[in-house]
Amino acid sequence: MRSNRLARTRFRRKPGYTIPTTRVSVIVISPDRKILLVRHRKGNRQYWVLPGGRLEYGETFAECAVREIKEETGLDVEVVRFLFLSEAIAPDRSRHIVNVYLKAKEIGGVMKVGNEPVLAGVDYIPIDDLEKVTLFPPVAEYILKNLSLGDPDGIEYLGNLWV
Repeated sequence: MRSNRLARTRFRRKPGYTIPTTRVSVIVISPDRKILLVRHRKGNRQYWVLPGGRLEYGETFAECAVREIKEETGLDVEVVRFLFLSEAIAPDRSRHIVNVYLKAKEIGGVMKVGNEPVLAGVDYIPIDDLEKVTLFPPVAEYILKNLSLGDPDGIEYLGNLWV
């Protein structure tokens, strides 16, 4: 165990080492079984993502979800539960992203596209069409599986428990 700890410590001290980025993605399902997505445009490419963004230091996952949804879509949400987690590591190890997926419900606001240049649109897409769109990261299968199970495998989000 001691050698593993030393190896991790040495790795952290390597020049250029950075901590992975944490991205909170939010799954919002409307009462008529549509999922909220944000369209991104980068150069000539367009694709869909779940609304969300980078976790800021000192911010809970739920706070990040609420802030990012408001910034990107104009909507207000309440976080319901923690659904799943994934990672994205570039083949050359230049980027490492930890993706946290939360389920939330819309509680207000007015839908509008946020001001970030990458944002090209926001819309509720029928869940049946989710596998037909280009979604990054490619988590449509996991979202559909979770929805079909009615959340029993979702991980309950307990919030910030620092005491």
